[in-house]
Amino acid sequence: MSEYPNIDEMGYFTNRSLENKEGEKKGRLLMYREKGKEDFHVKMKCAMCGESHEFTTQFTRKPYTVICPGCNSKFKVVKLSKKKK
Repeated sequence: MSEYPNIDEMGYFTNRSLENKEGEKKGRLLMYREKGKEDFHVKMKCAMCGESHEFTTQFTRKPYTVICPGCNSKFKVVKLSKKKK
């Protein structure tokens, strides 16, 4: 993955691991949106297919669901405080 954006200019920012169906942390997600913008910038390594992707997208509702362009696997991006431990 490339460099982090300037966090002071972000309206939303997350950097987290992605789990495959077996619960293994095999992927990575870096997702952010600049203040005042609607598009999210997504950099991911899919936990299912292992491919790296970089794209922009918009979300219409929470929790955000990121879909891998390579294998169409879906990953919900829930608030970390609500995530199962």
